[in-house]
Amino acid sequence: MRVGVATALVLGIWFAGSATAAAPSPCKLVTVAEVKAAFGGTVATGKVDNSLPGAPTCHFAIKHSNLGMSGEAVVFITPGQSAATYKIAAKSIPGAVKVTGIATAAFYEPQTTAIELLKGNTVASAQAIFYPSPKGTKIKADVIALAKAVAKHL
Repeated sequence: MRVGVATALVLGIWFAGSATAAAPSPCKLVTVAEVKAAFGGTVATGKVDNSLPGAPTCHFAIKHSNLGMSGEAVVFITPGQSAATYKIAAKSIPGAVKVTGIATAAFYEPQTTAIELLKGNTVASAQAIFYPSPKGTKIKADVIALAKAVAKHL
């Protein structure tokens, strides 16, 4: 299940500029209630994963989601990104689809079922990880709901 997170982190790091100051805990980006509102089911408390230095992620386990399966929601501040690098990523990532109504700007990447969002000069990611990965409008709508919640906390 971590392949999607790794892909999103690699994309974020690939487009990263210079290192930034330490960000607050990624688990403060969204609440359990907000994850539940996005995906339904039973949602566990978020757990920080520090396996990539300087790029902590927060994972919320979800059982019996409205997608008909269990998985997890992952949120994080994308390390080293800025408004300028976000714009490059939005144009460069194959298949990226602009999403309106989230923060300053946002795009959805269907291969990783993740949304990169920009608010001010902060870039964050909201991702759904389910296996097998569901495709289509339902998972996209759920990730959009998650990203809107993240934007409120930035």
